[in-house]
Amino acid sequence: MTGILAKGKNYFEDPAYPITVRHVASSSGPRPSHDHDLTEVKHAHDFNELVVIVGGTALHWLNGDEFPVVAGDVFLLQGNQDHYFHQRDRLEMINIMYDPEAIELPENRLLKMPGYCALFLLEPVFRKQHRFSSHLRLDRIALSRAERIAREMVLEVEQQKDGYESALLAKLIDLLVFLSRSYQQSPSESNRSAALLRVGKVISSMEQDCARDWKLDDFIAMSRLSRSHFIRTFTRATRLPPFEYLIQLRLQNAMRLLRTSRLTVSQIAFEVGFNDSNYFTRQFSKRKGVSPSAYRKSLEPAP
Repeated sequence: MTGILAKGKNYFEDPAYPITVRHVASSSGPRPSHDHDLTEVKHAHDFNELVVIVGGTALHWLNGDEFPVVAGDVFLLQGNQDHYFHQRDRLEMINIMYDPEAIELPENRLLKMPGYCALFLLEPVFRKQHRFSSHLRLDRIALSRAERIAREMVLEVEQQKDGYESALLAKLIDLLVFLSRSYQQSPSESNRSAALLRVGKVISSMEQDCARDWKLDDFIAMSRLSRSHFIRTFTRATRLPPFEYLIQLRLQNAMRLLRTSRLTVSQIAFEVGFNDSNYFTRQFSKRKGVSPSAYRKSLEPAP
């Protein structure tokens, strides 16, 4: 990162609950649309920013590359990515800023959607390689719905009525689901969006049924990629090889069952997809630092 760092504390109404929205509209001069408006200044964020272009055009400079944006374009900017917009012509956009972990975004459920995996996990990673060709572009009707949700979020921020934080989160989830479904319906089978969607289907299939006895050939068949290309693409996007991702997912589910059920450790091992309870215990202890039994015991109230 070489530009200005846009810090969340300058944008979020409640720093302890980092989610907010800004409406940005070009004017005849370089006047800012809101406090700390860095639209035309090279900057990065320490939060995520979902951009919905609702009107006009511009060039978007991102990490040394430039991409034209027009009404209907939707894309996620992750933290620590230098970017800015220039050559703006009546550009109008709505920026949804949020920290997915701090607001407890239910990504474990969202990741069950192939479109969410493709649009919010894979596309940002492969944006430069794909020259922005695999992003989402909404048609006029779909853009109208996305814009309506986003403008409702703007209104919640401006009015700050009781419960507006909860309303913002609910509307953000509504928007993410709508955009994910739109992405699933938009690509043809011949373009790069379709390729990302197929890899997204692998991730969503793992999330939906982590206990299944998955084989690498299953994933390769879904992705329609070569073995090496699939492993490379998956690992680059998730930062984990496919079966390491699957093990981590199974362990997350195991931790939930250890917290919420009365199943034995062996029963939980089989429930989440491990065929050997001893292997499950070794993997759990290796990655979590304690055995499953010790983890469960740590959750018991003190006498």
